[in-house]
Amino acid sequence: MIESNSILLFVTDAPKSASFYGQLLGQEPVEASPTFAMFILPSGLALGLGSKTGVEPAPAATGGGCDLGFKVATADTVD
Repeated sequence: MIESNSILLFVTDAPKSASFYGQLLGQEPVEASPTFAMFILPSGLALGLGSKTGVEPAPAATGGGCDLGFKVATADTVD
């Protein structure tokens, strides 16, 4: 079974979004820069906020968008 352990939300302004989510979650990000912020929630889920400009490949979603990350034991699991 594959379990999700991260969510990356594409945002217009990472610092502003980090401030919003920081207040909502009641915690500071564990990593922050002008284009990215990462929160680790008590469940272990990582919530990332990444600038939607300058990302390769560019996000295709028009109303936002996100990436889901899955932790797997080996690269063979992905193949």
